[in-house]
Amino acid sequence: MLANHAGQRLVWTIMLFVVNLLPGCSNSPQCIPVQGTVTVDGAKVPGPGFIYFTSDPDHTQGLSRPGTAEFDAAGSYKVKTFMPGDGLLPGKYLLRVDCWQSAPNMEGKPVISFLPQKYQNARSSGLVLNVEPNSRSITFDVKLMSK
Repeated sequence: MLANHAGQRLVWTIMLFVVNLLPGCSNSPQCIPVQGTVTVDGAKVPGPGFIYFTSDPDHTQGLSRPGTAEFDAAGSYKVKTFMPGDGLLPGKYLLRVDCWQSAPNMEGKPVISFLPQKYQNARSSGLVLNVEPNSRSITFDVKLMSK
């Protein structure tokens, strides 16, 4: 009985240690909520899609955590992550945007994007978001051009 109790204490101690090592937004620095609207040529997007927020490796200081956002047919989005406290950690992010007429598939059907190819790569998109540590929340509108 005593050995079982000691084993349970060891398991709980290890679990607490591991949880404290995870880079989440419950510890500082604080996560910043990010939301906005995606437009193409100043108008409504042609359909729903995704935005990928990737930490800029040249400007990462400390913790980083990528985020994603699904936008609807009206272009509205809110950044989500896989950890509690949705939002982005402070830092510089490069954005990639996907909006498919015919998405990548396993059937070999042609892949057709509503957006120019440059937006499908975070390095070539020209879309950058700087998340400042003191921000409470950020509204960041993603303005895309069809040409």
